[in-house]
Amino acid sequence: MGSVIAILLFGSIAVILLCFASMFWFGGLLLPVIFKGGPFVPSSNKRMQIMIRLANIKSTDRVVDLGSGEGKFLIAAIRAGAQSAEGYEIHPVLVLYSRMRARINKMQNKIKVHQQSFWKADVSNATIVFLYQLPDHMQKLQDKLEKELPIGARVISNTFTFPTWPPIQQEDNIYVYEKTGS
Repeated sequence: MGSVIAILLFGSIAVILLCFASMFWFGGLLLPVIFKGGPFVPSSNKRMQIMIRLANIKSTDRVVDLGSGEGKFLIAAIRAGAQSAEGYEIHPVLVLYSRMRARINKMQNKIKVHQQSFWKADVSNATIVFLYQLPDHMQKLQDKLEKELPIGARVISNTFTFPTWPPIQQEDNIYVYEKTGS
């Protein structure tokens, strides 16, 4: 009888912990919607490789990923030779996971992950910006980037285009933009 109670108690605790974990995870998935961002939908590795190649990363580049998810673009950018990489992600679990991946890859000195909305991101020093955002946000994001990015900065967008900013290059629904004068 005692072992049955122990099993039931252990099972109940496990179910409660799983409920809390799922509420934390799925609740975190709502954060982007609340803060006018997009849900976590990772880019495929193939698309990431195309985006990294199109970015033409140099050793002086400072990369920013808006909605950095699990941090794979940050790691790929450093591997491609970027000076530094910063991610802006609102989901706390993805932020922790990204930071852990940076540490495992011994890149924690070159990668910084901020737990905050990308709308509050400081992109004034970025030379490359990666993004995979919803089409409804592209106009507002275009306005932010045109206002804040330095001249010559490149933006690489997965799938969605800016309404009035013409791409300088495109491949497989990946668009490259460059900030020009004013």
